[in-house]
Amino acid sequence: MSYGIRSVAGELTKLIDKKVIVRLVDGKSYSGKLISFDPTSLHIVLGDAESSDGLRLHRVIISGSRVSELLVQEQPIFNAEEFASLVISKLGLRPDVVKVLSDTNSVIIYDRIKVTEAGVEGTGSFAQRIYEIYTEYIESKKRGGR
Repeated sequence: MSYGIRSVAGELTKLIDKKVIVRLVDGKSYSGKLISFDPTSLHIVLGDAESSDGLRLHRVIISGSRVSELLVQEQPIFNAEEFASLVISKLGLRPDVVKVLSDTNSVIIYDRIKVTEAGVEGTGSFAQRIYEIYTEYIESKKRGGR
């Protein structure tokens, strides 16, 4: 996979579960929640979608060759760089044990705990502490704070 395709795929990954508008080459458009996509063909799956002519649909699968542009209606609130800095400062961790994966907007801590906008993956008391920081962080972002 080329760098350009990986870059686009990384950006689309950050938009999973976000509200988007997909405009097609024929002028039609669909708005809905981005459910999934194929990184090589850029086929897109929308959930709870609505077409530009007002038709409401549970799922829409759009061929990548028909996509003209994709517009984001909802800004992601999770910022991996920002969250990594917060975890390092709150827990006094060494920066080398916290990795930021920009292409997926995720944070890996001690190679065993993964944090994304969807939540915290991992078990144990340390993962629970990360989850508490994550919950505070998300609530703060929703209120408009840092």
